[in-house]
Amino acid sequence: MIARHVRKIGASGTFLISILLAAGSAATIAAEAESPWPGGAEVAVVLTYDDALDSHLDVAIPQLDKHNLPGTFYISGARPAVRLRLDEWRSAAKSGHELGNHTLYHPCRKSLANRSWVKSWQDLDKYTLDQFVSEVQTTNSMLEAIDGEKQRTFAYPCGDMLAGGEDVVPALKKLVTGARLFTADGQHQVSDSDFYRVASFDGAEKSGKELIAVAEAARVNNSLVGFLFHGVGGDYITVSSDAHRQLLAHLAAHPDRYWVATMREALAHLQREQARSAQ
Repeated sequence: MIARHVRKIGASGTFLISILLAAGSAATIAAEAESPWPGGAEVAVVLTYDDALDSHLDVAIPQLDKHNLPGTFYISGARPAVRLRLDEWRSAAKSGHELGNHTLYHPCRKSLANRSWVKSWQDLDKYTLDQFVSEVQTTNSMLEAIDGEKQRTFAYPCGDMLAGGEDVVPALKKLVTGARLFTADGQHQVSDSDFYRVASFDGAEKSGKELIAVAEAARVNNSLVGFLFHGVGGDYITVSSDAHRQLLAHLAAHPDRYWVATMREALAHLQREQARSAQ
């Protein structure tokens, strides 16, 4: 059909079509060259889920799989849903989702505001650095037994970065390839080489519109934007299943704007991109 139309247009028309096709290809190549993300995408999106909750397996992963999008699930090894649903986590990893390290017991600093719920044995203020490191190492080993992966990213429980008053980052650099906390806009800039303070936006109680707006805002700077979720349609610190679904549908509908990756994939790509730019 196309060839028949080209013959009717004639030589000059064929030449014009060739020029337009070449221009379109050149524009695509230029856009991909300017973008730091695969396929010329404007933004890298990382969807993260904390604490190894039942709603991750029951709601979040089925929604992600429906849209063929990967998620990063930060596992607290002692959570009941890890032991009781081990095969489901293994299956999630095989289908492309990342299992990240969120310590064994999810320790947080009890001395900070609104932390009365932290049990004394989970009080990160009372931990030694060695105790914290041991938990991370144990969780790494446990996760490797589940998914076979040796490289792991980390999420700070409660966003806390001190154990017994000591900065945990130097020790973490020997154990994981990057670490996530949370910020107001969720954006990690392409030029930022600190992979142990990777931003994310807390999606709890946000509407689908609000979540989509966060993703859209990151297009201005070609940023990596992270989303942090706990419960999805259940459990605690919850985002509704509908709001979560709306965000995923928006991301999947615009692959030209968004490259959705696991945290491990996104940081590995960003590291390569920064090395290339430095040459």
